[in-house]
This record gives sequence, C-alpha cells and structure tokens, in this order.
Amino acid sequence: MGQGCLGGGQPAGGPDGGLFRTADMENWTQLTVLNLGKQLGSIANVGVSALALDPQDAGALYAGTVQNGLLYSLDGGESWNNPAGLSKGRVVAIAAHPKDKCVVYAARLNQIMKTENCHRDWEEAFFDARTDKRFTAIAIDWFNPNVVYATTNDGDIVRSSNNGETWNVVHRLDGVELRNIVVDPHDSRVVYVSAFGQGVLKTTDGGQNWTQIRDALSEIDSKTRRSKIVAIDPSTANRLYQVSDYGILRSDDGGGTWTALTLPSPPDSVDILAFAVHPKNPKQLVYATEQSVVMSTDAGQTWTSKRSPTSRPPGALLYDLSEEPRLYFAPGETK
Repeated sequence: MGQGCLGGGQPAGGPDGGLFRTADMENWTQLTVLNLGKQLGSIANVGVSALALDPQDAGALYAGTVQNGLLYSLDGGESWNNPAGLSKGRVVAIAAHPKDKCVVYAARLNQIMKTENCHRDWEEAFFDARTDKRFTAIAIDWFNPNVVYATTNDGDIVRSSNNGETWNVVHRLDGVELRNIVVDPHDSRVVYVSAFGQGVLKTTDGGQNWTQIRDALSEIDSKTRRSKIVAIDPSTANRLYQVSDYGILRSDDGGGTWTALTLPSPPDSVDILAFAVHPKNPKQLVYATEQSVVMSTDAGQTWTSKRSPTSRPPGALLYDLSEEPRLYFAPGETK
C-alpha cells in the first residue's frame, strides 16, 4: 500500500474502497481523506461494513471497517479519523447516543465497545466469552437512551437498561443469525430484528416480550423467512420493509400483513446486500446488489438501475440528515 494509507493488516484491494456519496444517483464522489495529524492519508483501499449517523449532527458520520476498526467524520465524510482506541478489527455495527454526541457504541467481534468522551478513549462495555460468537447489530432507544440493544449471530438479543453497564439476554432463537435491529422512530417501545431463516422478531414493550413474524411472510413465499434487513420508514407510521432472499416486502401495519414489491429482477434471482429509505420522502427507496444501485421514486412501482460506483460489493447504504439528504454507498471487502 502507498505511503499514508490506512492498512491495519487488510489486504490491499484496489483504490475503490472508502466511501462514495451522491446527491443525484448520477455523480459519485469518493471520500477517502484520512487525518494523520500533520499529514493526510487515504482510506481508498479500506472496506466498510457498517454506517451510522449522529442523530444530532448532520455532518457526523461513522463507518465500521472490515479490518481497520472505526472511522468517524465530522464534515459529512470529507475527512476521516481513526481513533487509537478502536483502530483495529472488524466493526460491524455502530450506534450514536441520540442526546450526547460524545457517547458511541460499536460492535467488534464478541465485544461491544463504548466511548463516552468523543473517541479519546474506548472501553469494553460487554464481552461474550464464547469466542465463536459475535455481535451483529446495536440500537439505542431514542426516548430513553439508557436502554441499548444488541444482537448476535447465534440468536441472542441482549439489552442494557443502564447505559451499557450491565446486560441481559431478553430473547433467544438458538442457532439463528440475527442480522439487524431497528427501533421505531414513532414509538421507541417497538423494536424489530431480522432473523435469517426465521423471519422478523418484534417487541412492543421495550424488549420484555417478543413475537415472531413468520407465517405472514410465508404466505408470500418460504424464502421470505431468510430475513437479512429490516428498515423502518421514518416518515410513515407502521411502515417497514424487509429484505430477504426472496426480494423486498413492505408492511403498512407493523408487520401484520406484507406486500411484495415488484423489482426489475424476478423473485429469488438477485442478492440484495443493502437497502435504505429516504428520511423525508417515503416514495424514494434504494437498494444495492454486487453490481448495481437501484432506486425507486414512486414507492417501488418502478425502478431505475445505475452501475455501482465501485467494483466491490456494497457494505451499507445510508442517507444523511442534511437539508437535501445525500446517499452514501460503502464498498465492502473485496472477494
């Protein structure tokens, strides 16, 4: 790798990593500048596995990398920092505190890491002694940020009610990989989890009790139970989307009933690796495959496909919170 590049043991994969940003789906800007004190480096060869925003600051952006720990930007991705306390390892999930911008959680393998002083120090908030297990997602209750959730690749949903000081398993699906977790922006007591092979899990009481949404999905096709992503429309109450091996489904009643969106490709024919809903326009949806970024501006009635800005498969898609939200595309690891 060239001088000033961020390495950390990751095999060089070409200069099409880092992060890409677009405002129109036509023109992409690659964001690769790394702050190294008195000099600048590059994250152009780095694979990204997760993206998150600071709910209070449209310019604060976090990226979990494949092997280089956490990156954070305070200027919308124009430049990046790699904190010393979390500069190595695979970070697959990040959650920023909704009321205290200096508090951030990150999942790295079987650890949940936390900073309370704006990245100056990172400490272990939770550790799973089972080294073959790993955390897959983190979410914070926006109404009561003392409550934090995390999921694992072995079917555990863990919850802390005291800012990550202690944790308890609140639900378990043995041997099931839980892919992501989202807190409803309209009612923080409602939380959804994607369970690969078992559909979607839902709580309406802040994690005390959980129901499994499986039969309603299976009415469309059995492959819909291979749930990879659950996403909530932030501007439409009770509307959520589920991405599975089958395709993309939408529910307008909190998961009670589902409708399959008609995509450019037939069901079960394309691997959708990332998905996002526009934060202000519920009709604008976007998903990414290994080679394409596909957008709808009419709630999934029609779609326009654009070539991916990178040769790498997508690690994540994310809209920011700017006045005119921009789309971020994170290239994942090379094959």
